[in-house]
Amino acid sequence: MQSLLTTLSNNASMFGMRFSPSKCKMLLQDWVASTPEIMIGSQVIERVDRFTYLGSLISPCGLVCDEISARIQKARLAFANLRHLWRRRDIRLSTKGRVYCAAVRPVLLYGSETWPVTVEDIRRLLVLDHRCLRSIARISWDHRVSNAAVRKRVLGKDGKSIDEVVKLHQLRWLGHVLRMLNHRLPQRAIFSGIGVGWKKARGGQTKTWHKSMKSLTSGLSHVSRCRLPGWGPRDDSNRWLETLNDMAQNRLQWCRCIHSLCSPKFRSPDSLLSLFFSLPKFISMYYTL
Repeated sequence: MQSLLTTLSNNASMFGMRFSPSKCKMLLQDWVASTPEIMIGSQVIERVDRFTYLGSLISPCGLVCDEISARIQKARLAFANLRHLWRRRDIRLSTKGRVYCAAVRPVLLYGSETWPVTVEDIRRLLVLDHRCLRSIARISWDHRVSNAAVRKRVLGKDGKSIDEVVKLHQLRWLGHVLRMLNHRLPQRAIFSGIGVGWKKARGGQTKTWHKSMKSLTSGLSHVSRCRLPGWGPRDDSNRWLETLNDMAQNRLQWCRCIHSLCSPKFRSPDSLLSLFFSLPKFISMYYTL
């Protein structure tokens, strides 16, 4: 790492650029040996437990619990800065709902496209969202009104919950990645397989974005009575991504597909898959009769 950084620094100086050691940080991940010292010139880079990059909080464990905590704090501040609007009675509730979706929710869900969220993460996001919506609608917890009814009253009948919006963002980003050229880094990263000789650690496995996408799109794993390969819990191949890659090439149809997947009324995948392929084509692609 030291040699790579030295080479990069020397090449950058040829174009009149230089690194600022005070702004460079070092984060170690899965490192059990002694702490190394990485230097730029004659100054040692500071080692930190977490740092902010492009507005997102990067932690050594690879989870997003710290990032979600930071997002919740910033969303609370954005909501509090608009309290003068929420208190006004001469503004319609639907207008307040549109302002909330435009000014508060984007702060809360910034960078959610790449979050490997867990059930607990979604619960924390829902708690803040429901609290804000109840404050806007002036409905307290003892009024015995469901969260779905409050959301419909503020955001309208088409208003989506936080978990639906997160899924929509992630699937939309997945479509962008699948349409990228093969040499692009996100495309190469998502299609990279398990290395030779790699073994899973004991116990439960860390939730990854790759696993999240596989779980979200599992509703497309069946066409009538035929099950497409790659979506099995013990299947580590990327055949499920190859199927989605064919679907994502048509932007309009992919958009219709992900909106249906994120809908709580989604039941049968056959109507969605018929947008892209016919059943005989799927059978000819994946099964030898």
